[in-house]
Amino acid sequence: MQNTFLEELAQSLFHKLGKNISNYTVIFPNRRAGLFFNRALRKLIDQPIWAPEAMAIEDFVRQKSDFAVPDQLSLVFSLHKVFQKHAPFKEDFEQFYFWGDMLVKDFNDVDHYMADARPLFANLLEWKKLADTDFLTEEQLQLIQKFWKSFEAKPKDAQEKFARNWNILYPVYKDFRDKLKEEKKAYNGMLYRDYADRLKSGHTKISGQLIFAGFNALTKTEEIIISEAVKEGADVFWDMDAYYASPENIMQEAGNFFREYANHSVLGKTFPTYMPNRIIEETPDIKITEVKGNIAQAKFLGQLLSEQNIEQPEKTAIILGDESLLFPVLYALPESIEKVNVTMGYPLRFASIYQLMSICLHLQKNRRQEINKLSFNHRDVLKVLKHPFVGNLLGEGVKAKIQQIERDNIIRLELKDLYSEKETTNPLLDILFKDGSVNYFLYLKTILQYVHSEQIESTEQEFMAEIFKQINQLEQIVREFKLELDINSFIRLFNRIIQSIRVPFSGEPLEGIQIMGVLESRNLDFEHIYFLSISEDNFPGGSNNQSFIPYNIRKAYGLPTLEQRDSIYAYLFNRLMQRSQQMHLIYNSDNSGGKGGEPSRYLLQLQYELGIQSQKVKLQSLNQDPQAAAPVPITIEKSEDIRKILKLYSSERFLSASALKIYLDCRLQFYFRYIAGLKERDEVSEDLDAADFGNILHHVMEKLYGEVIGEVLDPNKIYLLKKNIDKFIREEFAELYGKKSEESDFEFEGRNIIIRDVVKRMVVQILNYDAKIAPFTVKKVEGEYEYAVPLENGDKIRLKGSIDRLDEKENSIRVIDYKSGGDEVKFPDIESLFDRDHDKRNGAAMQTLIYSYLFIKNEEYDGVKNVMPGLYNGKGLFKSDFSEKLKLANKELNNAEVLMEGFEQGLKKILDEIFISDQAFNQTEKLEKCTYCPYKTICNR
Repeated sequence: MQNTFLEELAQSLFHKLGKNISNYTVIFPNRRAGLFFNRALRKLIDQPIWAPEAMAIEDFVRQKSDFAVPDQLSLVFSLHKVFQKHAPFKEDFEQFYFWGDMLVKDFNDVDHYMADARPLFANLLEWKKLADTDFLTEEQLQLIQKFWKSFEAKPKDAQEKFARNWNILYPVYKDFRDKLKEEKKAYNGMLYRDYADRLKSGHTKISGQLIFAGFNALTKTEEIIISEAVKEGADVFWDMDAYYASPENIMQEAGNFFREYANHSVLGKTFPTYMPNRIIEETPDIKITEVKGNIAQAKFLGQLLSEQNIEQPEKTAIILGDESLLFPVLYALPESIEKVNVTMGYPLRFASIYQLMSICLHLQKNRRQEINKLSFNHRDVLKVLKHPFVGNLLGEGVKAKIQQIERDNIIRLELKDLYSEKETTNPLLDILFKDGSVNYFLYLKTILQYVHSEQIESTEQEFMAEIFKQINQLEQIVREFKLELDINSFIRLFNRIIQSIRVPFSGEPLEGIQIMGVLESRNLDFEHIYFLSISEDNFPGGSNNQSFIPYNIRKAYGLPTLEQRDSIYAYLFNRLMQRSQQMHLIYNSDNSGGKGGEPSRYLLQLQYELGIQSQKVKLQSLNQDPQAAAPVPITIEKSEDIRKILKLYSSERFLSASALKIYLDCRLQFYFRYIAGLKERDEVSEDLDAADFGNILHHVMEKLYGEVIGEVLDPNKIYLLKKNIDKFIREEFAELYGKKSEESDFEFEGRNIIIRDVVKRMVVQILNYDAKIAPFTVKKVEGEYEYAVPLENGDKIRLKGSIDRLDEKENSIRVIDYKSGGDEVKFPDIESLFDRDHDKRNGAAMQTLIYSYLFIKNEEYDGVKNVMPGLYNGKGLFKSDFSEKLKLANKELNNAEVLMEGFEQGLKKILDEIFISDQAFNQTEKLEKCTYCPYKTICNR
């Protein structure tokens, strides 16, 4: 293995300076490089010496100032205070935070790059009058003119909106800096600018024996600081390669900054006469692998590591282009790897504890405070109960509680509803499900403290500590600035702050396999590199650096732009190749998550540039783009076990009309429900589905007519029934939503108000029609009838049905079935009722005729009166010519008995198929039948 950059640096300095190295300060772009530098130096000495001071340039600059650097949140609060003095409108802090955060970053850039803020923030009129533009090149002037021309071309309201804010930015910038100076505070850019200005003006000298190492993209302030140091004798060590940094390789953006500094009046003198060409001469073995899916990347990494004999794990680095891969990667590491060091900032928004905090805030947002009653929405409650922390702390009982809520369809819950049967209190539930509006900060901190006190893994405890710190800080600032935040503002502000936070992992960076982000790899070299998620979306990624300063203005005044960012990422990528032996570059080609799934542009450069020159770049794909797999046909043959279950319908079980309808729709669905006994999944629904709607209609009609069974009903008696409609509908809704015992307290809300009114309208319409055809006598409601149908092999299949209403009118017994949907009363002939392929098969008519058949076969039927099947269907009820009578080939059916011989033949034929034949249970070919099938996920349709 060739020496790393830091080892080369240590050797060069120790060879030149010997023990005098102790008198020097070595300055790096980041702190981490200093640790590895000291380790490299340790290997060179054979007797104790004082180590040189190694530090990051940020720490060096802070030493030169008496100002403190506040955190970003405090800076945005301070800026808001200043902004309010100048803004022509008042804006709440919560609304201001998003672009206040953006403005602080813009001001930071302005100072880091030493831009003149007065002309930069000049408005259109000022720009046209501005005479002093000598400091701008012709190209810069054109860029600014181009922006203001495009500005004048925009719609008037867009111009006014931009100008309203832009015109106050200079006084805001100036007053913000003045305010911070008064308080002995500064943001980073301001600190750097102040030091650079003092150096340039000669008010201070850069003293000490300094060495700058490993720098690439310098801000203007860094350029001035290092240049002034070089004038005073400081040394600079650059880490670069001729492949991208030589003067002739202008197409390689990774070397843009080096080519610029090579021509610098001061920095140019620090460049070496010889530039190494390692990437070409000692090209590592590079494998580019396409993998489909993030988890697949982590598993593939685990496989690669298990195949490698890792003798010196600290010489292996795993670099993550996508930070969310951290935990999948940690879980995928082989057991043989004992030590791992994570050095990267992990976004707090991915942490499980943040998800819990967010869920709890929405629980509070949707709480409902009534007199002596605090209730929560079922969606929020279930999310809380299903969160892994809460589930683990509450134990097995929480599963039963979740099942109960879903089974009983409970929409709103109180704290007492969540206790188990033996509990009257529960510390965790009491903390979670209380009114947090008195103090949302205290509410969240109490939850954090409780969860933290339990045995939660150390990683999550770091996340909890960070969130706790942020909540404390936000609370302090809210109190200091006397902000008033309602729950919606609190949630938005909390989310914006937390989602911008990255938690640094602390560990021993000199031991074990190193896991890091690409920025953390600066100045470090490894023999084996595994770079995951190196796709275009992640590396370099899109422009997510939002700015209030337009692109043309940024470019004209030398502020960082997208091109500079791309150059930085290109350098970070290319330098990884300088001293490595083997690189595995892995990207996710899956574009289903809304991202492109394209390989990074740097991979393509490798393939078409370095690959051609060195022949050491190999491509492989773990899996080709999958074709949409055709659903595998499912067929269930009638085994002995299945026949045993079918036999039960001759002795213990009953077959229903709806089961026969399902069989004709799809044999396999019949098997799943009535043979395999697969239950539909319980889940809470705030809005009624078609089945619930129909059940409520049936039950309300049952209750209305159940009170007048045996009475001769004339129109007046029927109209009197209407007074109970509202009461019965409320009872049914209360029972459906698990509130039967609290029926009087049940409140209709949302779409259920509309559904309630639709049910009532249908009930009233049925009663109006009944009053029109009265008089009649209701004999039974929901009357159950059964009959054993004999088959050819001697078996008898027990058929059972519940008739919605049986009434007597004149010389007819009416068999009434209520249908809330759009079922038709017409059917072409008896054969069509049992023909699954007939395009006009009428399942509702078949069911009504089965009920008529069961009644006729019952001893209750006297054989004298007509049996008239009737369908009260939702589609027809509101038509002026509505008739409940079934229509056979467009002729009204007044007596079903005349059809019973043919009907029984068709019925027996289908029963023979189910119970006697070898016909397998297979899928329907009519895919429209699958749309609302509860088992469609099994069939993948």
